[in-house]
Amino acid sequence: MTPGRSILRTPCAASTKAIPMTRNPSTHGPDIAVLGSGASGTHGLLRILTRLTDRESSVDDVIRIAVIDRDHQFHSGIPYGHRSGRSSLLISALESFLPDRERREFISWLEDRREEMLDWASDGQTPDSPLAAAMERDWILRHEDEVRDGRWDELYLPRRLYGQYLSELVEHAVEAARGLVEVDFVHADVNEVIGDGGGGVHLRERGSDGRVQFELHAHSVLLAIGSPPVRDLDVSSAPILAGPNTGAAGQSSIDDLLGMGLVTDIHTPEIEHVIEKITVRLESLPVEKRTILLIGGNADALEFLLASHRLRQDTGTRLFVLSSRGRPHYWHHDRQGERASTPILDRLFETAEAGAPLRARDLHEAVRAELTAALTHGNVNSTIAALIAAVGSSLRYMNDFELYSMATDHGVAISDLLRRAGGDSLDFLTDGIADGTITCIPGRFREAHVREDMLFATVDQLPGVTPASGTVTSHDEASGGPGRGYAVIVNGTGFERVTDTRSPLLRQMLGSGTVRASASRTGLALNEKFQAAPGIFVLGPLIAGHHGGGSAYWHIESVARIIQLADAVAERLVTEAISKRSIRQGLLTP
Repeated sequence: MTPGRSILRTPCAASTKAIPMTRNPSTHGPDIAVLGSGASGTHGLLRILTRLTDRESSVDDVIRIAVIDRDHQFHSGIPYGHRSGRSSLLISALESFLPDRERREFISWLEDRREEMLDWASDGQTPDSPLAAAMERDWILRHEDEVRDGRWDELYLPRRLYGQYLSELVEHAVEAARGLVEVDFVHADVNEVIGDGGGGVHLRERGSDGRVQFELHAHSVLLAIGSPPVRDLDVSSAPILAGPNTGAAGQSSIDDLLGMGLVTDIHTPEIEHVIEKITVRLESLPVEKRTILLIGGNADALEFLLASHRLRQDTGTRLFVLSSRGRPHYWHHDRQGERASTPILDRLFETAEAGAPLRARDLHEAVRAELTAALTHGNVNSTIAALIAAVGSSLRYMNDFELYSMATDHGVAISDLLRRAGGDSLDFLTDGIADGTITCIPGRFREAHVREDMLFATVDQLPGVTPASGTVTSHDEASGGPGRGYAVIVNGTGFERVTDTRSPLLRQMLGSGTVRASASRTGLALNEKFQAAPGIFVLGPLIAGHHGGGSAYWHIESVARIIQLADAVAERLVTEAISKRSIRQGLLTP
């Protein structure tokens, strides 16, 4: 590691106190570098520590690990740390967020904090503890009965609670491994990863002038950097950012965009800062101009809907949601007595049970047909739940080619059809539509133009698409013309493909030939060991597009899926790391 760089020798996520670095980078590279400290990097680290402490090895020195992240907060990533607001909630109820064992352990952790939550709800006194940084009292008041009764499984919990929990897990795991493993936590914005030709990897941070500001050589790397940045918006007369930037100049550019009402990423630099800037802009305008256009219907869109609820109430702002059919079909609560019906898929599975190979294309068509019928019959949510379970079990009927088709093409399309939403966001959405403060409009965003103090959107109608029930279609946008003016436009359109990304690190790795994109262009091409290149193992969203061992991976965003894969990836990485250490110690012949 570069002399003068700073590290953390404590895994506490809330701490930002740095300790000076003195290690010589030319002679003391770590055995393992974990690049990225979000959910993927943290669960990967936890599994690596477990493997190293449980197994017997022939090495006679401690294994050294460096965890590197560009953010000052470790063990949280964007979803579970400061970049998501205290109002931000999990995208699913707890019962489907974690596997059974991990969920039981998390619930036990929540139980230890229940009385503190209830005291806060009853007396209004903000607790002098990390709890106050993780959630809002309003959430407890909305769900006081469930908290009191311990009905955690049905709740959409504040995201930051899980980030605090992960931080404590790491702290305990590092302590348990003391004497066997040494872990350093390094703050650096790595934008260059290059193999050394012998199975090791150089990681560097280069400044805008090309000079190396940080460098580390690791013998094995876990690449866990999460998803690519969100897609860019086409806006004229605006200083569009060239890519993610967390430096002072980048912050200035982001604030310039926010000042003119353009939110390119709700988490940059963090959602609470974004809400503050939007509030200032709205309050500077007359009430009749206080309008927001939210583009898209993904998880970020729902998070913004929830985070902006109070400011919209306080400022009298109207929210317009733009999606292909207007209100997305998954933005509805379950209907009372709703029951799933999947006759087309049932027949397809009967054929597969009889021995006919199941084709990914046929599965995709069956899912689309079932969803179309459910939209007509009004049992969308229950049908989606049944279809998600069926898709997961369908892989056992597929040969290797069909698994490849799922990983690279049809699985992604099926996931787009089977999105789910729920919880407090939908409550506020339903209330807002009912009182006229939220309006859904159909179409696809093309571009926006800045004129005077407003943003004007151009929207295309999608051919053959029938607007969802309750959608307003009388707005100028539907004609593809210049549309109405908005005080704020918010990007909720989802992530870039790997091959289109503005991420400096991914662009460098792909451009240098260090790694290749997967056939789906949503992740990296991997071998059977989840390696993208010699010494570089991958965990998290960049696995998307990979298939092998009877499985296909087309969407690796869920924590439950990351935990499942972490065991397999950590086992392979630890085996390689110990083998390399043994070779270096002369215990094995290279």
